[in-house]
Amino acid sequence: MRAYGHLANVYFLDYNLGYLLVATLLPTAVAREASTWVALALIIVGYFLLHSAVIAFDDITGYRDGTDAKNYQDNPSALRRAKWKPLVTGELRLGQAVRFAWTCVAVGLLLLLTGLLMTPHHPLALIALAVAGVCVSLQYSYGIKFSHIGFQEMVLLLWTLELVLIPYWALTGGLTGRILVEGALFAFWLMMVSMYSNLRDLETDRGAGRLNIATIAGERNYIRLLGALAVADILVVGVLVVTGILPPLLAALLCPVFAARLAQFRLGALERNPLLGRLLGRRLAWAGAIVMAIGNLVVSG
Repeated sequence: MRAYGHLANVYFLDYNLGYLLVATLLPTAVAREASTWVALALIIVGYFLLHSAVIAFDDITGYRDGTDAKNYQDNPSALRRAKWKPLVTGELRLGQAVRFAWTCVAVGLLLLLTGLLMTPHHPLALIALAVAGVCVSLQYSYGIKFSHIGFQEMVLLLWTLELVLIPYWALTGGLTGRILVEGALFAFWLMMVSMYSNLRDLETDRGAGRLNIATIAGERNYIRLLGALAVADILVVGVLVVTGILPPLLAALLCPVFAARLAQFRLGALERNPLLGRLLGRRLAWAGAIVMAIGNLVVSG
């Protein structure tokens, strides 16, 4: 069971924090309905299993092309250990991993669709969009392998956005500017976690023929890009506060998160410690989601 847990990376709960944004931005009338929370629970578990499948498929591909062995065994780090890759360590066989991944797909999709159909608003367009997002994400590094042909960052960003926007839309019947902004910030922060990993794995990925921003841009240009992205969300939030889309209180609460973003760039990119940058990225995504959820409760209260 531990090996399957490592394969699905069930301890990587970062993406689930996005549901705090959904829960704290629900209109009062929706939040008071017991059926809301039953449907949301089914959606969350469904997406959790589907995300587990995405990660398992990524490990299957990494095992087949040898990149996981190079990144985790040949280039070990205390911040990223080989024990998280049970195919590499031999704890699981390839066939076991493939069956596990497809089981997660089947059960996860069933629960997701059940939860969506229980919500007050489930037009065909919403169901189709949710399923399409799942299909694209499952091929992140399996099937079409979007992460190998230049769409890695885009798929990660859109997948995280789906986890936030689809439940909110289904429960409320639409999307607000606030949920769009907060969902985009959260998705951006989690995308940056992967981007710092790519800095560490640049040469291995390039040797395997993977196309992502890091392998295309090269180390120097990629570090410049990380620097620009380290201040991009700060500037965007500032503009949104000035234009009245976001309350000033939320920007004030996010100041420690923005400070951590700058520290992430300095330590992870300028000082060439990308795995520390990755770890800081995870922590600031947690903090950012919690802070935005608190801000939502305070403003609505």
